Amino acid sequence: MLLSTQSIPIKKSVDDIWPVAGKRVLIRVDFNVPTSSGGIDDDFRIRSAIPTIRRIVDQGGICILISHLGRPTGVDYDTAHAEQEKRQTPVQLPNSRGKTAFFSGLRGDAKATILAWSSQREKAATLSNPYGSGKTAVFARLPEEEKRRLLLRFMSEHKEELFPQLGSAGYEKEFSLEPVAVKLAELLDQHVYFGHDCLGAQADIAKLRCGEVMLLENLRFYTNENSSDERKRMLMARILASYADVYINDAFGTAHRDSASLTGIPRVLQQGAAGYLMEKEISYFSKVLNNPPRPLLAIIGGAKLSDKMQVLENLLDCVDSLFIGGGLAYTFLRSQGYSIGTSHFEEAFVPFAQALPLAGSGRQVRVVLPEDHVCHAHTRPAEAPLTTTSANIPDGYAGLDIGPLTIQSITHLVRQCSSVIWNGPLGMFEMPYYAFGTFSIARVVSQSSAAKGTTSIVGGGDTASAMMKSGEAAHISHISTGGNASLELLEGKVLAAVAVLDNKE
Repeated sequence: MLLSTQSIPIKKSVDDIWPVAGKRVLIRVDFNVPTSSGGIDDDFRIRSAIPTIRRIVDQGGICILISHLGRPTGVDYDTAHAEQEKRQTPVQLPNSRGKTAFFSGLRGDAKATILAWSSQREKAATLSNPYGSGKTAVFARLPEEEKRRLLLRFMSEHKEELFPQLGSAGYEKEFSLEPVAVKLAELLDQHVYFGHDCLGAQADIAKLRCGEVMLLENLRFYTNENSSDERKRMLMARILASYADVYINDAFGTAHRDSASLTGIPRVLQQGAAGYLMEKEISYFSKVLNNPPRPLLAIIGGAKLSDKMQVLENLLDCVDSLFIGGGLAYTFLRSQGYSIGTSHFEEAFVPFAQALPLAGSGRQVRVVLPEDHVCHAHTRPAEAPLTTTSANIPDGYAGLDIGPLTIQSITHLVRQCSSVIWNGPLGMFEMPYYAFGTFSIARVVSQSSAAKGTTSIVGGGDTASAMMKSGEAAHISHISTGGNASLELLEGKVLAAVAVLDNKE
């Protein structure tokens, strides 16, 4: 059986949309990168988008980038638009008796600002402590016209302090793409403009010149991006589409989603092309799932069997060997009567785990499970863990990594194969005690790719991160930027955001 990736027609790519000189090229990228303290922890996804961006810039296109980052709360566009209109409405100045009462309700620093503008300079001494008392009394003694002038100025220049709900729509600092714009500028070695409102960027975009780049603020600051209401998604899609002459999707990591920026824009524009990264991702997965160099080995890890059931079922129709590790393995081991200590397993899926190896045997697919484990009584131990000598885990212990016997078995499988798909880490690699198994397999796959040309695809966010941390990424054929998107391809699904792109004639 061939997976449905084979049925995806070849899509138009960046090289099929020339000329782009002077055109506004809207590129949906995946800059959903890990950040901390305003910095970028891992720029892999940003660097992966550079070839497409650079190609458009070099050809004189106007490059407008859109992306999401994380899961902000977001606001609905209609609500934000209503608040924007409120911002434009003049604030009513209090009447004669109300001016002092209005002043008294302000913060101390705001009062100090207002009094600093006063022409009554003899009152300046009251400003020595912005949070002190006496300012309201000083303001009350000012002439009425002076009060009026000062309050009008404050209402004009500090309206956002009076109405904080009228700030940037949906803005949450920790999810802002502004630090990404700084990093992108460094990687491109050119200035990157930043649009602070992804649905209010028309004026800023109009100022861009050929070869310039602008990154717009987080799409998910608007809930319309992923709304279950198609009307709301398409409202956002139409606004974003108005920025563009050409649309390119280079966001493989989110290509499984039916979102305003992913499926809505190409529907509005009635055109769309795949970026270089998207094209590369689809090409590699299609090759290894539909016409791979054989034998083909799949290594599937991760935390939960329930997340990978359809993947495992689908892979039985195309692989020659299937290794199941990570947290998934404990449900399989439990189903075969092994002791798994306190390791997490999913009781509801024990029947599935019992049936899968039998189904594999009927299709001449060898299903392999861990033979030993690195385990501990606590997930964050202060001392060295226990390594078992069999597939059984002692009572009171939880398996947190594969052991040396299992590493040896996987090494043998990899060296026998011509193609390897790997999705999901094999242990809690974030902790040094439990990284050895995952890093060892990373080294074996990398060495096999370098020594004998094994086609190797590493997919999934955590797996890609582990490969990078292992230092073994250089010789891997392809490290995917997609987590759930790569999983859906492995499940045999067609990605929603790919299906809407133009087919190559």
